[in-house]
Amino acid sequence: MKAIFRKELADHFGSTRFPLLAALIFMAALISAHLAGENIRAWLAEGLGDLLAGRAFLFLFSAPGALWPVYQLIGYLGPPLAILLGFDAINRERREGTLSKILAQPVYRDEVIAGKYLAGLLTLAILTLALLLLVAGLGLAGAGPAPTADEIPRLAVFWLLSVAYLGFWLGLALLMSILCRTVGASALSSGAAWLFLAFFVTLMASGAARALAPVSDPLRPAREEVLAGEVIARRLGLASPVNVYNEAAGFLLDPARRNLHQNRERLDRAATDRYTGRFAGPLELPQSLILVTPHLAGLLIWSALTFWLSFLIFRRQEVRSGG
Repeated sequence: MKAIFRKELADHFGSTRFPLLAALIFMAALISAHLAGENIRAWLAEGLGDLLAGRAFLFLFSAPGALWPVYQLIGYLGPPLAILLGFDAINRERREGTLSKILAQPVYRDEVIAGKYLAGLLTLAILTLALLLLVAGLGLAGAGPAPTADEIPRLAVFWLLSVAYLGFWLGLALLMSILCRTVGASALSSGAAWLFLAFFVTLMASGAARALAPVSDPLRPAREEVLAGEVIARRLGLASPVNVYNEAAGFLLDPARRNLHQNRERLDRAATDRYTGRFAGPLELPQSLILVTPHLAGLLIWSALTFWLSFLIFRRQEVRSGG
């Protein structure tokens, strides 16, 4: 398995398609972090230093930038990168005729799957860590908020959460490469799954919530009716790992969040929130971990399930010489 792992790792970092997509994600994340840093400097200039103490550094990853916060960029743009690493892992070897040569050696099929999966997962872990370090370095150089003793462990847990999340998409792409005989079919199947889980599940959950919990007066809906619809939409939306990851990352990177059904407020309203007490009494890291433990467990289960299905199906497939 070590030989397969090292070969796949070298292929990932030596390919031409991988640095292009990774550069796009890094560029978008750095732009978002730069704009978030400008917001932090503006808040500090307005005298919000005491209210932002202990949380300003985390806002580099959670405050809205050009498009999304950094963690949402990982949530929406990280899956295509993981899919890119695994959508042709098996069918490419089958098409080139190298799969039968590998299995003709004293190599078990589980070693082939495990080597390819672990190489892709390590690649994603290194890229995610590099992205977080770049954003953190940009924040230290620009905005100036130094991380506290509570923020560094939160970033470490957030990194582990991101690796588990991207591991699901890598396992899904690996599964599609086993099920589909052609590279194009596996790429389309993986891309369709990403589009459906990232965008259409949320839209379907919102539509189902409006049907299951209609409001009596659309112009002036009652607070209870709106809350009931939000609860239903959130529960149905958690069928997508994208929503699970974004919600868990929001709790880790925003200690002021303490309610599962609380709408995400824009952080550029911090000047008015100082009168409402939004920043009063942030959660400690152990309390935030209690909130995100079910999310992390769900992502790990989904990742393990896709890997197990890949191994189970690949073990029963027939591999002929030359294809």
